Amino acid sequence: MIDMTIERKIIMANLVEAYKKRITISEQVYGKTHGGEKLSAHKQQTIARCLANVEGFLNEAFDASSATQRSSMGEWKKFCLNLTTVALPNLIANDLVIVSPMSSMTGYIAYVNYTAGSTRNGRVANESSFMSPFALGDMTAENTGYTSERVVENFETAPTKVAWTPCVAGEVKAFDADGNAVAGITVAADGTLSGTDLADVRKVAYLYDNVIIPQAELPTLNAKVESIPLTAKARRIAIYYSQMAAYQAKTDYGFDLGAQLAEKAVGQLSYEIDTEVTNLLIAGAKAYPEMTWSKTLPIGVSKQEHYQGFSEVLELAKARVYKATKRFVPNYMLISPDVLPVLSFINGWTASPVGTINGPYLAGTLNGVKTYVTPNVEEDGIFVIGVNGSDLMSSAAVYAPYMAIVPTSLLQFADGATSQGFSTMYDLKLLNTFPAETPADGVDGFYSRLLVKGHVVA
Repeated sequence: MIDMTIERKIIMANLVEAYKKRITISEQVYGKTHGGEKLSAHKQQTIARCLANVEGFLNEAFDASSATQRSSMGEWKKFCLNLTTVALPNLIANDLVIVSPMSSMTGYIAYVNYTAGSTRNGRVANESSFMSPFALGDMTAENTGYTSERVVENFETAPTKVAWTPCVAGEVKAFDADGNAVAGITVAADGTLSGTDLADVRKVAYLYDNVIIPQAELPTLNAKVESIPLTAKARRIAIYYSQMAAYQAKTDYGFDLGAQLAEKAVGQLSYEIDTEVTNLLIAGAKAYPEMTWSKTLPIGVSKQEHYQGFSEVLELAKARVYKATKRFVPNYMLISPDVLPVLSFINGWTASPVGTINGPYLAGTLNGVKTYVTPNVEEDGIFVIGVNGSDLMSSAAVYAPYMAIVPTSLLQFADGATSQGFSTMYDLKLLNTFPAETPADGVDGFYSRLLVKGHVVA
């Protein structure tokens, strides 16, 4: 991802300072569900940006509500900001994907992709990704020599001359269309090829003299700015109750019915957001055969000893992700509820304190990998191992909130009916993708390189 400009860094720092009291409260909320962990600088900036968006939205509401009592609007504004302060850090989306708040309903996230600027060693100029922000290229024998004196050149028809000159004159390695060696092919210093069987040649490996000067040509690296479009979509819910029911609840049972309904409405929105995030990650993870682990005990092996073997699956998943990216290893795991008992037998498992649960939750860590239990898994025994960092390069998906959870003002009607609406707007996208085998696989036919799916079987 393109680094923030100095101007944007100053703006974000000012926002964090402006909302530091609310961020302190957010950190307390976050710490209760994350074993005392502190909010990272990025998470603080995210909350500050969302608070600023909400306040801007409320200021517009103030201007459009001249008939409403200012004191009532002030209490409403405080209520709205309190929702963002508490609800946003409670989302496990913060721990599973990169959170990039938007300052408008539509936007984009820009990044720089680096491509080969020269057609050399199997790379096609401006098409072959060289140093992608998401993954490094495979260092095949041909790619390893991109900047060296070794050149491998392919031809569609019989060649007469190679492209990279001056050459180290002499015999070269040549191959026909089927990959069979063609003997007796030589190259001159100016790149001219010779040989009785030259008509059969479709591939030549030769040496380019990259020491002498001036150099007619050098392998180049191009930078290409690309972007991922984002469009915020809405989720909305309303609460509705009678004045009489609220009075009875308060006087007879001692609780505020309106506050209870508001809490449940916000909880429903939060649950849906976290579920959508985990669904995206599960669908965007590719399953591999070596990621299947059986709970069946081998003869003569105790359950404690056998279940320790699940740690190997975790290490294999780490290796899968690292092999695909050459840069990252997983730092979290999503599991279906029935996988949790397996983890309790493993020496590297540390359970987290669990309070009130509202959907997916942090259950603990396995060998340093945060583990979340999520109920929205269609098949028992599923687990997904993934990566989440602080930018596009190191995250499997992006959650881009435009408007955090914001309520309408409380409305009461002549018949005693009371209603209030709650809305949120955000976009969610899979990142670091590669094509799936069939369009039906993955998310829109893609998997993320930073996700690996496995299966615990009976």
